[in-house]
Amino acid sequence: MNLPSQLFPNDWLWLGNLIFTLLLGRALWRADWRDLLGNATRINALVALTIGAFVFWQMNAGFRPGLNHHILGTTLFVLMFGWEIAIVAITTVMLATWVRMDMALESIGINGLTMIVIPALFSEWVLRLSRRHLPRNLFLYVLGNGFLCSAFAILLTVVLGTALLLALGPYSWKMLQYSYLVAAPIIILAEAFMTGVLITAFTVFQPQAVLNFSDEEYLVGK
Repeated sequence: MNLPSQLFPNDWLWLGNLIFTLLLGRALWRADWRDLLGNATRINALVALTIGAFVFWQMNAGFRPGLNHHILGTTLFVLMFGWEIAIVAITTVMLATWVRMDMALESIGINGLTMIVIPALFSEWVLRLSRRHLPRNLFLYVLGNGFLCSAFAILLTVVLGTALLLALGPYSWKMLQYSYLVAAPIIILAEAFMTGVLITAFTVFQPQAVLNFSDEEYLVGK
């Protein structure tokens, strides 16, 4: 969902901007840019996926401000490039979308937290948890970290967005049910399917482009 600034009080918008700026700065500082720049395949994948994500962010469905759905791509970017570069890349996509749609930049923070930072950190947490407790298996990686994790990540975005609109926005629960939540299962399945398909394709055909995947760990001897 793209949450416009007119739906929320200014205090909450600026608080969201402050928190998001701090977390974005942390991601920029912690990202391993040297490793990325030393991997031409990963750079090409990053450029291609960023352009693709921008296109998908324009294909949103909704009838009222803030009550729209579109594919995020957050979990896929975390698996491909790590949570730090994922946050930076998708923030670039969001900024480009805001400029194209002529949306007020005051809403960048609250949207960035809802659609980028929280899903990215959730995906990173699931990835670490799976590495700690599950066997290194390609099927489990694609199904768990790709398909299922992306479904829960965008579900988390839907829940957070709904809570924000109920607590701070002008919409009633009934309005959200019939104008927003009714379509949520479709976008959740679309996000999960897209992430599962793409991470499968990359791990099979271009494993060197995936930061959080290793042939030796997941394929050799399996």
